[in-house]
Amino acid sequence: MSFSPLSAVSYVRVSTTRQVDKGGERDGFSIPAQREANKKQAHGLGALISAEFVDRGQSGRNLNRPELQRILTYLQEHPVDYVIVHKLDRLARSRADGIAITQAVHAAGARLISSTEGLDTTPNGVLLHGIMASIAEFYSRNLAQEVMRGMRQKAIQGGTPGRAPIGYLNVRRQTEDGHEYRAIQLDHERAPHITWAFDTYATGEWSVAQLVAALRDGGLWTRATASRSPAALTVASLHHVLTNLYYKGIVTLNGAQHAGSHEPMGPVKTWDTVQCLLASRRQGERGRIHTHYLKSTIRCFNCQRRLLVHNARSKSGRVYDYFVCSGRQHGTPRCTQSALRISDVERRVEEAYERIQISTHRRNAIERHWQDQLAAEASGSGQRRSDLAAQAQEIRLRQEKVLEAYYSDALPRDLFVKEQRKLAESLFRTKAEEESPSDDVVFQMKHLADSLDLLEDAYDRYLAAAPADRKPLNNALMDRVLIGPNPEEVCVELRPEIAKLGLHGAAEEDFV
Repeated sequence: MSFSPLSAVSYVRVSTTRQVDKGGERDGFSIPAQREANKKQAHGLGALISAEFVDRGQSGRNLNRPELQRILTYLQEHPVDYVIVHKLDRLARSRADGIAITQAVHAAGARLISSTEGLDTTPNGVLLHGIMASIAEFYSRNLAQEVMRGMRQKAIQGGTPGRAPIGYLNVRRQTEDGHEYRAIQLDHERAPHITWAFDTYATGEWSVAQLVAALRDGGLWTRATASRSPAALTVASLHHVLTNLYYKGIVTLNGAQHAGSHEPMGPVKTWDTVQCLLASRRQGERGRIHTHYLKSTIRCFNCQRRLLVHNARSKSGRVYDYFVCSGRQHGTPRCTQSALRISDVERRVEEAYERIQISTHRRNAIERHWQDQLAAEASGSGQRRSDLAAQAQEIRLRQEKVLEAYYSDALPRDLFVKEQRKLAESLFRTKAEEESPSDDVVFQMKHLADSLDLLEDAYDRYLAAAPADRKPLNNALMDRVLIGPNPEEVCVELRPEIAKLGLHGAAEEDFV
């Protein structure tokens, strides 16, 4: 007569990867401790552990754990007497999940055993099991609430909950009395690359894909983590960087924005310029085989979408170059504007330069006019700056009230996010005007001189420029040019800083 030993399986789990790697060992300290306790329990039951299932760095708040699913499958395929866990909270953190797992174990003909809690299948054991499951669920929910409360308080004080994005480092520091705290500092290896990306994209001459290639060639790699090796940025990840409010100095948590205590990645104006460029390029200006220096300037007169380069070949083999509205293929509704010969468009843009250029005499007249106006405005700059400071303080108070209403559950999240975004934009405009050198006459006169330099004899310089040099001139002077097939269908929209000089709609003698 032979006796076969009882069979058991062991389940072990730790919640974080930090627990896994603790102590320099792959399984840290917690996994071996749980494994040893489960072995002792199996020995006391007279059973042999036939299989072990270890979930490393897995939360117990749901059932989507690879080793847990494996153990449930294993129970259906192998006869098992005991399923041994170190504690019930290793198996599940909610009563519903605990009941579901327990029923699955019992349906397979096995008994669930805790190696530290002494549970059994008696009525007292079942009652204790329910109590322990409720305690585990309470602990999990309370811990999550406390963690979220701490993260919220940290964000309100300008701290960074979680891992800082690329270009920054999470560091530990100590106060004079030896108290340790966590802070954020610039990553001097990667921050210059990120700053360069913002500054370069703000020029309007680079696409995100071009920046990605340049950053990769420059040696920018992400920092290694416990689960990921260093990697180069992708177009998607760099786009996320360029739109991340954190680089503007703002910490975002659950839709709420807070002024961060970390150092912004460059001037706020640069960040704002980048957002405007990204918004204007939602359809994208992808690098194509066929390119032209006018592509970023001209738009369809009919629907105002971008014009794309198209090369058509005749039956004789001759190639004709056209600008075609992108809305003819992808527009809703489809655009009906006909294709435009590239040579005709080039000539009509040249004619536009002839209309916007100014003579030396008119340049001097405009300069005198603005000198007088800037001098008059400068006299009231002190009062204006004081008014803007008071306005900014009022907006900050409103932001605090909105936050208080949100955290006291008096304001729904969607309304809170909408209102906070509106207040943040108002504060940004107010601070930009307050901090801008608009009251600095010397700065404004230099900016005026630079703009007038572009306009003086612009037509002659544009004709003399090489095709590669014409694009920067277009971007410096023109916001866009709407152009259609008919001669009169040309509308030049100058950049705001050029248009405000009042070149159109005023006679020259008005400036004298």
